[in-house]
Amino acid sequence: MTAPQDTPPEDDSFLAAEFALGLAEGEDLANARFKLAHDRQFALKVAGWQESFARLTDDIAPVKPPRKIKKKLFKDLFPKQQVPLLERLWVWKGISFAAIGLLAYLAIPMLRPAPPEVPVPVLAAQLKGQTGPLELMAIVEAGGNEVGLRRIAGAAPDGRVLELWAILPEQPPLSLGVLPQTDAMRIALPDVLFGQLGQVTLAITDEPIGGAPEGSPTGEVRALGALEEIF
Repeated sequence: MTAPQDTPPEDDSFLAAEFALGLAEGEDLANARFKLAHDRQFALKVAGWQESFARLTDDIAPVKPPRKIKKKLFKDLFPKQQVPLLERLWVWKGISFAAIGLLAYLAIPMLRPAPPEVPVPVLAAQLKGQTGPLELMAIVEAGGNEVGLRRIAGAAPDGRVLELWAILPEQPPLSLGVLPQTDAMRIALPDVLFGQLGQVTLAITDEPIGGAPEGSPTGEVRALGALEEIF
């Protein structure tokens, strides 16, 4: 099997962050999976990003599902099967061997020193509102031309759409477009934001179908968050 093209060291952190958020796709996804299996430093970066993103959701209150829904979900996910004892033992052995192998791989230091990295700043924001369940994570590489978003909770009100805005100090909101109805998405950034991402606040409003008619927000602000450099 041919190894995917190497990612420059300075891009590793952003790729690891996208992989941790589930935003990586196509060649980037294949590259990330390969590096996760063969590059100890990259694996540690992915683990670090997962921990960082998990901490941002610590204040989300757990919601207990109704008993009927929970019972049906478990029945669909874990149908009862008659599995021979020996086969079950091999499954657990396989998990144990895999866990031991991963721990050993991460614990063994590199035989050769890694080349010095020049990290590219990565910015992130937690978009949430004071009312309503809408919450998203946003991540962008400094100098990048698109922002990746992962929906954590919430959706647009019936008959409305969610529109993303970039707000710079002393300037009117700049529309970045209507958000697709998916959990993971990438939104293109206009050139005017280049070099100013550290000053950008991202906001999401609910708008009529098709987006704000005059290019300015008309609906309620559903979520808000400032981009901050986190690496």
